[in-house]
Parts: sequence; structure tokens; C-alpha cells
Amino acid sequence: MTQILEALKTAGLTNMEIGQLINRHLNDFDTIDPALRTDAPFDNYTQDLAVRTTYYQKGLAQAQKNEETEKIVLADNDRDKSGKAFRAGLKLYALSDDPQEVEASRALSILLSPYKDFETLNYEAQTIAMDKLIGELLSPAYSNKVSYLQMDRYVLRMQATNNAFKTLFSGRMVGTAMTETYDMKTLRRDLVNKYGDFAKYVLAMAKANPDNQLFAKALNLLNTARKYYNDMVSKRTAPKAAKEKPAV
Repeated sequence: MTQILEALKTAGLTNMEIGQLINRHLNDFDTIDPALRTDAPFDNYTQDLAVRTTYYQKGLAQAQKNEETEKIVLADNDRDKSGKAFRAGLKLYALSDDPQEVEASRALSILLSPYKDFETLNYEAQTIAMDKLIGELLSPAYSNKVSYLQMDRYVLRMQATNNAFKTLFSGRMVGTAMTETYDMKTLRRDLVNKYGDFAKYVLAMAKANPDNQLFAKALNLLNTARKYYNDMVSKRTAPKAAKEKPAV
């Protein structure tokens, strides 16, 4: 019976843990009998992941050594949160019993739609996207709607956090180290996406070829590692258990 691939909570893993997970998989796959490694796409995937992981780890090492880089990452996290706060506040007004609030929310949601994933962009692209969005929100066409919903402070927060980021980033060190750090968000996204494609391929092939030992072993190794990291995330995010009340 083909084992179902363990769902992975990648969002809960740190950048370092993502690299550790992929490295563990690659090391685990090295334990599979070379005689079973006859599938070209499987080998192409693992070789691609190995190259991406090496570059990813190099970027991580540069980020950990550079204090300026750490400040930039924290500033980027702040502006990511400001954007999420604006979207969350906007969603509440969509459920309002005031027709004008609902309409204002709808209009702003349409404006926001092209920018809904700006947190996933690289640093410079996100800066440009946020500048454009904030400019439109403060324009005569939309500022009245923002004010009617009393969301001016959310827009100003996005503007302040984006400007703070730009101030830090404009003074960054020029060189290979910063170029690699600049792409860390993109590197993580691309690595996780490629890894996801590989995992789906292994699962599909294991289902289609239940007697193929390469895919059976690979799937088992994937599940074992994924369960380990899922358990790690669950323990870290689980609420603390309430203290038991003493018996009366």
C-alpha cells in the first residue's frame, strides 16, 4: 500500500530549518541502493535541489554574518506585517451592516487585488509595489474611502515601514554578499516550490508503480523527515497546556 505523503508545514519552518530539511532528504537518498537509481527525472530533481540548497545555504551564512542584513530582514518583516494588517482590517468591513462601508471595502479590495502577494516579491519589487499601492490609497480617488473606514493609520503604517526599509536598504553594502542576501526571500520560495514538485513526483510515481523500490523507499524517507519537522513546528506553535487544578 502506498504511503500518503505527509503534509509539510513549510510556513512554520525557519529559513535554516528549510535548508536542513532538504539536506536531510538528500543525505537520506544517498542511502538508497545506487542500482535502484534508474529514473532520470528523480536524479535530475535531486541534483537540482542539491545545487539550489548549496546556494541557499551560502546566502544564509552571509545573512548570519552581516548585522546590516539582519536589520534589513527585520525591517522587511515589519512592512510585511503592515500590509497584512491593512488587508485584515479591510476584510472586516466587508461584513459590515453599513452599505457604504461595504462598498468602500469592495472598492479598496479591487484596488488591492494586484498587490495581494507583494510580501513574496524580492526586496526592490516589493518596495515599488508598496509605493504604488500607498500612492493610490492616498490619492483623491481612494483617500475618502480609506478615511470613511478609519483606516488611514494602516496606510500610514505601511508608508512608514516601507520608508524605513528603503532607508536601510539604500545604505546597504555593495557586493556579492548583499546580492545573495537580497534574494533570500526568492531563494526560499523557489527552493520550496522545487522541493514540492519533487515530492509530488515521487508520490505520483509511487502510486503508479507500487512495486518500484526506488519510489517506495524515497517516499518513506520523505515522510519520515517531513513528520519530524512537522512535529517540531507543532510543538513550537502549540499553546501551553493549562495547569491542572488541584483536587478539592
